[in-house]
Amino acid sequence: MKSSQSYILWLSIATAIGAAIYVNSLSFFTKDEPILSDSIIQEIPELSSIKDEVDISINNVLIYPNQYDKNSIYIDTEISNMNGEGSIQIALTNNGNLVASSEIALKKNTSNFSQSFLISEKINFNKDFEISISAINSEKDISNNRYSFKSSLKIEKPKVAILTGKLNFNTPFILNNINADFSHYYPDPINGDLDITNFWFNKYDIIILDNFPIKPISDKWLNLFLKKIYSEKSSLIINAHQDRDFISLEKFLPIFGLKLKNQSELEAIRPFTRFSKDSFKSSLILTNDFYNISKNNLENFNDTVEWILSDSEVKYSFFLGSKYNTVEKPFLFYGYSNVIDNEIQTLIAKIIKDQEIVKEVKLLYNPISGYYFSSVQLKNTGEYLINIMNGVKLVDTINVNLYD
Repeated sequence: MKSSQSYILWLSIATAIGAAIYVNSLSFFTKDEPILSDSIIQEIPELSSIKDEVDISINNVLIYPNQYDKNSIYIDTEISNMNGEGSIQIALTNNGNLVASSEIALKKNTSNFSQSFLISEKINFNKDFEISISAINSEKDISNNRYSFKSSLKIEKPKVAILTGKLNFNTPFILNNINADFSHYYPDPINGDLDITNFWFNKYDIIILDNFPIKPISDKWLNLFLKKIYSEKSSLIINAHQDRDFISLEKFLPIFGLKLKNQSELEAIRPFTRFSKDSFKSSLILTNDFYNISKNNLENFNDTVEWILSDSEVKYSFFLGSKYNTVEKPFLFYGYSNVIDNEIQTLIAKIIKDQEIVKEVKLLYNPISGYYFSSVQLKNTGEYLINIMNGVKLVDTINVNLYD
């Protein structure tokens, strides 16, 4: 009878530990309250040894873009702590080169820590990244202190074409203040020829017409131009003086959603106009002193470029989970998306094994934090594919291996 009672007591304690670990794993905040009292733990030798064990490990790595700078990304790391106390070093390397590092102060009663690195330059995305944390005193297992991974999310500067019909005071300020990989097409200073042959054979995210055209264009040229920007999904910016000749711009005005009849109506519109239809975006900038920083025109120009590059759809999420998810307990899956939306969305996770959907799970996306997450427990070991769906649109794919 005594043996049976001990078994029941042990089973109850184990269940309590499992539940507490699961609840704790779903939170980015730490729980300082003890799961079980010290007096109960001391009475059971097996639990006493668990209590004294010291181990720190890399739990999850999350990669996502910087919403405020398209030329950089974040790499976040979750660190699990079991009884560790003191300072540790965490380092991020790429192709064996140190990219970023930091120091974390561990507290014995805090089980989860996180570290975020913002990286931008000198990254080789064809090579491995590695997160490593230094060992703590009394730590026996350091195999989980390193985690290597590749990133499918790359830093790519937007490609921009700048066509200058006539060099002007605005031109250098556009060139110096656009953070992009750009090609500049401008007149030869001697004979004035404007060779834009390469322009037609390259794809651009944004096309900027800087004081271009300086004379009316033919219908044939305009049709070729429109076919290029619509087929390649390029956005358009025209920068011109306020006294720009109406006739030279007339054929472009519908691209900006404008229906103007004469020069007076052109001069009456505001300096910065924006137009969007479906995925196409355009902006007409009319100012004589674009380069005058005191009038905030540069800031408005940069805001216009950012507006064009921003996307309101869910995209750019990436997940790397714990290496040893098992069928014994639920595992957490989550991701990040730069949704520009004020509303919480309900997403669906379709869990697939051997090309068949074995389960569907609802999860919430919170635009304030940028994260979506949920958990699920599956009975069978093996490889699973999790498709995150926003309606019929595929948001992300997550690969998970479950072990015994």
